Amino acid sequence: MIDVKEFREQGYLYDSLENYKELINFDEFLKIKEFIDSKNINKFSKYDYLYFANQASYHEEIIYENFLKKDKDEKNADLVFKKSHEYMIKKIEECNFYPTWVFGTSMDSEITNLIHKETISNFQKEFKKIYYPEKESQSYYACNKLQFYDKGCEIKLHDDGKDLNRLCVFIYFLNDEWNDENGGYLIVYDTNNNPIKLKPTFPNFVVLDSNLNLFHEVEKIKNGIKYNIVSFYNG
Repeated sequence: MIDVKEFREQGYLYDSLENYKELINFDEFLKIKEFIDSKNINKFSKYDYLYFANQASYHEEIIYENFLKKDKDEKNADLVFKKSHEYMIKKIEECNFYPTWVFGTSMDSEITNLIHKETISNFQKEFKKIYYPEKESQSYYACNKLQFYDKGCEIKLHDDGKDLNRLCVFIYFLNDEWNDENGGYLIVYDTNNNPIKLKPTFPNFVVLDSNLNLFHEVEKIKNGIKYNIVSFYNG
């Protein structure tokens, strides 16, 4: 386990969940990953696009179920959903819009229910006791999402803002392997603005301290699908 003082001073933690078995039921977390691996996470999901054009920001989204309701044909909904996402990426690139973020989020109710059960929430409670002992008496809840990034997805350099009710952000990587040429690395900038490139592979995880609120970004995906659980831990 990474030292408490080190984490609080540097503002981020990057480590393997296997080193935190005192705090997490690792076997149960592995079952969550295996269930997610068994699903087609593009189904019953949505893509979010936030981009800038002419000094104004625009937010659009594509939701899988909207196509399914109209088509009532899952095979056709798959095709239209895929092509709609490709069109949005092409539009952003060809129009030279600045993409603040492009990524997918699972809206599968089984996955959502599973990642909100006690395995992750108990780990985060135990983590808080050790790494934020001054907050032990306070209650926090997690907003957990399964996010995925395929070709063209990215998140530009940003911080998460000064939300006084947020303690930290947990990111759990789920890919078994990830090649350097795929892009998609999470890059965290330390307090001296030096970039730290974090490989998004299981069982590694990241915690971003919301007090120091470091800048970070996700490189554009060139190949493959990267997926992870993101958890905003709020009071």
